[in-house]
Amino acid sequence: MQNFKHRLIKWLIREIEATKLRINHSRDCSIGKNSTVAAEGRIENLAGGKDRVHIGDNCFIRAHLLTYGHGGRIKIGDWCYIGEGSKIWSMQNISIGNRVLISHGVNIHDGSAHSMDATERHEHYKAILTTGHPRSAELLPGLKSAEVIIEDDVWINFGVTILKGVKIGQGSIIAAGSIVTHDVPANSIYMNKITPVIVPRETD
Repeated sequence: MQNFKHRLIKWLIREIEATKLRINHSRDCSIGKNSTVAAEGRIENLAGGKDRVHIGDNCFIRAHLLTYGHGGRIKIGDWCYIGEGSKIWSMQNISIGNRVLISHGVNIHDGSAHSMDATERHEHYKAILTTGHPRSAELLPGLKSAEVIIEDDVWINFGVTILKGVKIGQGSIIAAGSIVTHDVPANSIYMNKITPVIVPRETD
């Protein structure tokens, strides 16, 4: 019986350690005190170096954070929440302030990811498949990037897309489903106006 208890305790310790690795992903980023990357969250730091992805104190991250192989940096302040299914992908720099709430299904991208030129786009895709994501910007003609800044106390609702070069001012709220392509002043509510078109169905 004593032998069985000993084996059970060893098994529990192994499971707890494995869960810690799964949850915090601390090998891929620098993470502050009392912060957690949840089991459904993911850190994919292709640029390398823990300083490339920094998560502040008291954060709860359920999103996919990615830096590209040729560069990128993600900095998240203190007391932030980022919801499930959200994607923050950086090839230059994405800075998120303190006390920022980001809901589920949000996309934040500081780069164009692909060239507008079909030949360059195809060569980029072939390189990813054969040798991995290029490690130098010179190998990625046609890509464009510009820093994204989200200041303190911003609330970003579900299904929002924020594109390169955008700055969202302190205390602003981005309404659900919005596409943000221009700067948002501080203490503003930003929403895309949606005008529905309803027409009767043709019936026989």
